[in-house]
Amino acid sequence: MSFHTKIALHYLRPKNNSFVSLLSFISISGIAIGVMALIVVISVMSGFSHTLEKRVIGIESQIIVLNYNGLINNYRKTAKNVSSISGVKNVSPFIYTDIMISSESTSNGSVLRGIDIKTEEEVTNLKKYLIKGDLSGLDNRKRKEIVLGKILAQNLGVTVGDRVTIISPKGRITPFGVMPKTERFIVCGIIDSGMYSYDSTFSFISVRNAQAFLDLPTNVVTGLEVKLYKLNLTSANVFAKKIENKLNYRNASPSFYALSWEELNKNLFSAIKLEKLTMFVILSLIVLVAAFNIISTLIMVVMEKRKDIAVLKSIGASSKDIMVIFIAQGVIIGAIGTSLGLLAGFLIGYVEKTYHIISLPSSVYYITSLPVRMTVDEFLVIGISALFLSFVATLYPAYKAGKIDPAEGVRHE
Repeated sequence: MSFHTKIALHYLRPKNNSFVSLLSFISISGIAIGVMALIVVISVMSGFSHTLEKRVIGIESQIIVLNYNGLINNYRKTAKNVSSISGVKNVSPFIYTDIMISSESTSNGSVLRGIDIKTEEEVTNLKKYLIKGDLSGLDNRKRKEIVLGKILAQNLGVTVGDRVTIISPKGRITPFGVMPKTERFIVCGIIDSGMYSYDSTFSFISVRNAQAFLDLPTNVVTGLEVKLYKLNLTSANVFAKKIENKLNYRNASPSFYALSWEELNKNLFSAIKLEKLTMFVILSLIVLVAAFNIISTLIMVVMEKRKDIAVLKSIGASSKDIMVIFIAQGVIIGAIGTSLGLLAGFLIGYVEKTYHIISLPSSVYYITSLPVRMTVDEFLVIGISALFLSFVATLYPAYKAGKIDPAEGVRHE
């Protein structure tokens, strides 16, 4: 240990009735609280983003292919072309439309998805979120069955085995005028994705029944769901563009377009990123205020140790040595506060991640518990930022200490 560090540690030791020691404690506490707050908030925001990504990709596919005309004709040929692209694992057709759905007691708006149960399991994790019933009922040719989101089923007051009526937004012409088309379905399953926006609106039937209900030919669907072998944000966007180029090759005007899961939920994830950045900036101000406390602490130490500084200079210590001593003292204060803050933030995050102490209203936050995701990168960024601010805060007091004249220091004592 260098003599600079030894002297810096000596000045930090608590002394009776020492106002400087109190300031040091306040500085350490301020940095620790600021770093802890940053760790907790950033970890929660990262947890929100990561959890939503998993939930969204679980209930939706990684990429969807649509047609500018609204429907894809001869979809099997289109699906074959998409499957031929290297890196594409599976493709599944779907039909998408808004409907009204009613039970014996009430009615609700719903987003109806017609899916091919045999291929749907290859592109989404829909089966993973099934809490009641069986998805295989959708493939039942003897009777028409439907799967509902958990909140939607609760709002309708139905469960597995009950009957509901779906009402098409497109009416049919009868001698009595335009009448809405309706069909009766039996509830065969309940889905709980943990995301309110899905569980309160989505319903699922077979793509065959959806085609019949909407009077579509059997070779026509709304779009195609695509799953890749390897997924990350970059690959999803790149493959979406590859699919577009493949399907629109030699076409005079583009007919198809593809959207990645990130593009489909762009507003949601952009808002989370913005909130995360905003919270980082705001909470960094706590660390900045604590850094100003370091300035106050070191200035008080310089005033209290003028004689010591004079003695050190008289026995050969240079102005640079004096500066290093006070820089070391400030950095030690910052390091202690940062370490305590990182540890406290980690412990709080670990406890919440393990025991889910804080619950959230799913109607507001999409999920039911406070998510936490702690990464080494974020710990390093926050820790280094706090240490850097602590270092910058030492420069002015250290410079003033280095400029003290030995004779002046002794005379003031």
